[in-house]
Amino acid sequence: MEKPLLVTTETTGSRDLRLTVEIPEERVQQEMRRVARKISEQVAIPGFRKGKAPYAVILQRYGEHTLREQVAEDLTREFYRAAIEQEGITPYGPANLDDVQLHPMRLTFTLSLPPIVHLGDYRSLRVEFPPVEITEEEILRVLEEIRQENAVLEPVEGRGAQPGDLLYIQVEGRTDRGQRFLQDDQAAVILNPDDPSPAPGFHRALEGMTPGEERTFRLKMPNGQPSEEAEFRVRLLSLARRILPDLDDDLARTAGPYPNLEALKEDIRRQLLQVKEQQAREDYAQQVIQRLVDQAEVEYPSALLDEQLDAMMEELDRRSREEQHMPLQDFLKLTGQTVESLLERLRPEADRRVRRMLVLGEVARAEGLDVREDEVDQRIQTLSEQWGSQAESWRAQLEKPENRERLSARILYEKVVDRLIAIARGELVPDPPAGGEYATP
Repeated sequence: MEKPLLVTTETTGSRDLRLTVEIPEERVQQEMRRVARKISEQVAIPGFRKGKAPYAVILQRYGEHTLREQVAEDLTREFYRAAIEQEGITPYGPANLDDVQLHPMRLTFTLSLPPIVHLGDYRSLRVEFPPVEITEEEILRVLEEIRQENAVLEPVEGRGAQPGDLLYIQVEGRTDRGQRFLQDDQAAVILNPDDPSPAPGFHRALEGMTPGEERTFRLKMPNGQPSEEAEFRVRLLSLARRILPDLDDDLARTAGPYPNLEALKEDIRRQLLQVKEQQAREDYAQQVIQRLVDQAEVEYPSALLDEQLDAMMEELDRRSREEQHMPLQDFLKLTGQTVESLLERLRPEADRRVRRMLVLGEVARAEGLDVREDEVDQRIQTLSEQWGSQAESWRAQLEKPENRERLSARILYEKVVDRLIAIARGELVPDPPAGGEYATP
């Protein structure tokens, strides 16, 4: 195309663009004749051999509108590419053809532009890492759990059930409409008046029961599910008193390979510290990421938000089918909601997720972080080994392209988080690669 195309652009969003390109009439006429020749070759026209019908006959028989429609379809891809090349536009994903005007022939597209992410001076970001310590009260709570686990049971005679007793019961629960939602022929229950399950007051209703006794009572259900009130029928099968062991060296030796109580307490401290440090690191990472997202300048096309909303709706639909046993749309109708209102509520969270994704991706680019194939191989090896005899089956699943891609994304995320934590804590990190945002010129 020797002459410049007539192209107009209009910004419709922060990174969304409407592009209109006009196809020169000379080219349209040429293509109309080509289309007419093709029709003549493929269709028998009365009075003419195939391929011999004049252009005027084809034009009269099929009409100019039909020929122009075919021309527009044939030239869409060519002139879209020519237009974005002429205007120096780099699209972010495929464009949509929104409108076709046949005379003069104009094609109108909407397309997304690549996101823009400015991290700011992210390498100067500093966040204090919270101290982690284990209190004596936390250790004592674990020791109490160990005592509870090693309680000795002694049959009870001559009295009713008391708090702390172990009860074996038959239990049935029915809604206001008589629908059964709970049934267990031998449930083990440690009587705890403060336990709110399966409904507040259930445990208190069992106090004083003796073996063989049956009670029926009604309770208000939490959140009105599965009904505002429910009727419970309980029969006490047997009753036992739980005798807790002393907190001494014998308990430590019963709990594991510990020579004494102090060794058990030290191991509890170590395990609690490990869990707390891991949780503290995860919380710290999220705080650092949020600080980084808050200071970054991010612009992105609306298509990314739509994709995130679609993913969130798919996840909600999956959960609705698993938990409510119905599609999401049916659940929304049942609860008086609409898809539109749900999408509006999800929009802020979808925006947050998109911004976070783009910022982390830009950190990976600026820091030169990537994932090698052998790293994915090693992760597959580690994950599959955990399944013992089923390792090969799991390996085959993990080797599928889509799962390798997910693992690669996960490994990259971990690398980015590790780097951000190191930066935020002021630790020595490698210089950004040449071309990175903070590379030395």
